[in-house]
Amino acid sequence: MDEDESEEEEGLPGPPPDPSRIPSVVRAIGDLDVEARAEEKGITKPSEPDIRAIIEFFEEIEPPEPLSNNLSGDPLAEAWLQILLGLVVREHGQSSLPIGTIEFVIGERINREGIDLEIFLDRLWMMGRLEKVYGGAEVSYSPNPSWLESQ
Repeated sequence: MDEDESEEEEGLPGPPPDPSRIPSVVRAIGDLDVEARAEEKGITKPSEPDIRAIIEFFEEIEPPEPLSNNLSGDPLAEAWLQILLGLVVREHGQSSLPIGTIEFVIGERINREGIDLEIFLDRLWMMGRLEKVYGGAEVSYSPNPSWLESQ
């Protein structure tokens, strides 16, 4: 017996579909105000992060606990980066930060600048903790959501 024939004989599970029970939503094309609906749901527009305010925030907070993941070459630097990218994603709705901005904000704290920072970020990208975003003036990095939640 052919596989298709055996599936037809078994039938689909559950009752047969009834199209009359599916409610229809009729809306004029272009009538949906996406921004207003997003605000109703608590979704705000992405804002441009104030880098000076972020730097002030980093000056006021205690140094983070190093991440407990032993695969990281520098768990403390990774913790600083995690705080920065988490702040930008959650508070400003931005998906990524350029390398130059990362260096400007936490470069001295993690003791990495220029090519050393790029190598560190590329290693985290290869480990799946960051995503590379090409486009614009320079390469940006976006955090993997599961990495943002890790301790």
